[in-house]
Amino acid sequence: MKRVCIAILATLILAFAQVPISGDITSNSIWTADQDYRLVGQTFVKAGVTLTIEPGTVIKADPDDGTGIAPALVIERGAKIIANGTADAPITFTSSLPESELPQRGTWGGLIILGNAPTNKGESFIEGLVGVPYGGHDPDDDSGILRYVRVWYGGAVIGQDNEINGISFGAVGRGTTVEHCEVAYNLDDGFEFFGGTVEVKYLSALFCGDDAFDTDEGYQGKGQFLFTMLGQDICGRGFEMDNDGSDFNNQPRSYPQFSNVTMIGPNGGTPDNDGSDEMIRLREGTGGDFRNILIVHGNGVGLAVKEADTQALIGDSILWNAGNIIFDCDLGQFAPAQTGVLSAVDADPLLRAMEAGLPFGTGQIDPRLLRGSPALNSGVELPDDGFFTQVSYVGAFGEELWLEGWSILADKGRLANLSAVENEASFRPETFELSAYPNPFNPQAQIRFSLPTSRKVNLSVYNLAGKELMRLVDGELDSGYHSVSLDGSGLATGIYFIRLESAGQSSLYKITLLK
Repeated sequence: MKRVCIAILATLILAFAQVPISGDITSNSIWTADQDYRLVGQTFVKAGVTLTIEPGTVIKADPDDGTGIAPALVIERGAKIIANGTADAPITFTSSLPESELPQRGTWGGLIILGNAPTNKGESFIEGLVGVPYGGHDPDDDSGILRYVRVWYGGAVIGQDNEINGISFGAVGRGTTVEHCEVAYNLDDGFEFFGGTVEVKYLSALFCGDDAFDTDEGYQGKGQFLFTMLGQDICGRGFEMDNDGSDFNNQPRSYPQFSNVTMIGPNGGTPDNDGSDEMIRLREGTGGDFRNILIVHGNGVGLAVKEADTQALIGDSILWNAGNIIFDCDLGQFAPAQTGVLSAVDADPLLRAMEAGLPFGTGQIDPRLLRGSPALNSGVELPDDGFFTQVSYVGAFGEELWLEGWSILADKGRLANLSAVENEASFRPETFELSAYPNPFNPQAQIRFSLPTSRKVNLSVYNLAGKELMRLVDGELDSGYHSVSLDGSGLATGIYFIRLESAGQSSLYKITLLK
């Protein structure tokens, strides 16, 4: 019996022994969900080799070893990664630090995939890596599969003065499958596309230290159902899109075709170095086609097109749909040069639950649309090209909450998953309700209320002593969902009450201003 117990113990120890990962992978390899993988150094899957990662596998990465170079996994040009996870068993790249020290940005490097698709730089080398090229002449190049892959807490330095993106695509071709992937708490960009043609669906970039989605070097790919939330502690951008800083007209011109995007801005916080924090910035000769875009709560403008040469592409290589929604951006919908040239809907999209801008908070998030949202049944037609899915709404979410089960928001208990609602814009609410977000707020908040019937409404703000400080609404309103902005700039830090009165009914809601 003693020998049997020792044998069982030895088997268990072997089964759960840590598998250190570093250096070159030169033969086909499989990483399995029953092993404990530790990325201890920079790891390169060499040309002609396929790395297969089973659903449910977790790869924990160490911080840098004191040399200033953090671990990263690099799929070289001509190699493949088959990371085919599921919603119930996603594949996770995360930090080896204890949970008590997380969330934290920049604890390790990231995931880098290099291919043979075209760029306007020819053959190039990824940021921070020497002697590892990308770029070629095959737009259909296949680097494998990324499905239900999560990359958390990365973005550390992997080369001299070079932080890395959560997932970097260098000249990756459209033969590669990329869908249901997430980058969260990355110190640099979430997803960056250096040229290439890769097409992506269902991507989530949460609380990154820089841009959520970055395209340049002649990227000619497509994306649909993209979601980002920006954090108040570090304010990057939703889209940063370039062509070539040294030659704006370099070909192929960057021309991302992105549709059904939801961008939630920081709703306050520290501005970026240039003080503007555009939710979308287009520059350096990029083109692009943008449809069914939903932007809320930006610190600066919703969209800015930089430089006269890039601005001249509007209506030609830059196509922006007037049905896109830009709401509640501090400096307006567009930069001055685009005001009067471009247009968008200025209306609260009525997201179900949103504690915007608080990356280390615990507030509930559900980025789907309430009944009565102007984003419902207002989506425009998309190209009939076999990639895009025709949908009726603006933004990344219809009825399906495709983050459910695998996003870090679900993992940390922040995904609200409120009850399903109908999609008729003419819906009449059955109840008389009042709410506000964010709460606490500083200095702006959105007050929401529902009216079962058309009626006279009084909506006011009171202090703790019961004194009315401001009246937000005083008049007749139609039935439905309503949203009103509250500007607390002239109020002191403290607790206030919002009172809604109508047709003999009243509702009181407590809200806190923290300056």
